[in-house]
Parts: sequence; C-alpha cells; structure tokens
Amino acid sequence: MNTLVLATQEQEAEVSLKFYNRAYLHLQDPAELKTWLPQADLVIDLLLHEQPERLTQYNQQGKGDKLTVFFNANQVNLAEFASAYAPLNFHLAGFIGEPLINREVLEVVTLREDSARPVDKAFVFLASLYQLVKSKK
Repeated sequence: MNTLVLATQEQEAEVSLKFYNRAYLHLQDPAELKTWLPQADLVIDLLLHEQPERLTQYNQQGKGDKLTVFFNANQVNLAEFASAYAPLNFHLAGFIGEPLINREVLEVVTLREDSARPVDKAFVFLASLYQLVKSKK
C-alpha cells in the first residue's frame, strides 16, 4: 500500500514510532503532494485540519474510492469540515483523542459509513489496533 505522511518533523516522529514496521514517504511541504498523490493508497495528513482546501486536491488527483485519508479530527466536526468540498470521492477518516497517534488503540471517526472497510484495510496494513467511534460533535 503506497503511503504518504504529511506532517511536521515532530508529528512524523510520533508516526514513525507507531507505524515503525511500515514504509511510507514523509512529506513536509503540501506542494509535494502533486507529485506523489496519484500513486497513493493511504495518506496520513496531520496538517489537513489547518488547510481543508486540500480536500479538493485529494478529490481531483487521488485514486477516488481507492484512496483513504486520515487527519487530525480533534476539535472538528467531519460533516461540517468536508461540506464545502462534498461530495468526496475518497474515504476521509479522522484520528481523535490525546495523544493522537502514540497509543495502543487509535480512535477513528469516518465521514461516511462506507468508509469502514477501507479504514479496516488501512489498519491491517499498518498492523495497528483501532476503534471506530462516533464523532463527539
């Protein structure tokens, strides 16, 4: 599974500890997405909550329903967050809770019910435990 991580150096350090057994490409500059996104199956975009306009890029340059994007969904209502960019042709899911990633079982919310299977496939690949939860907002 071709995986991209868009994060600061500090965030990427947390991701690398959690998913140490999986290869991914770390991008620090969103401009690099243009090159790598068309091949990506999985994106962990920990900067997306600050730049929701990137949802358009995922819609236009991603693999459609073969792309799953995770982001920091703390303090975010997924439906409201994505509403200006809907309909999304990819699967959007958010990590919630603290710490965001560095814990045994990650809490995940999905925008749509049909995203449950792609999220499951992503976590099988990441060899990590997760729990689907309802959005708290």
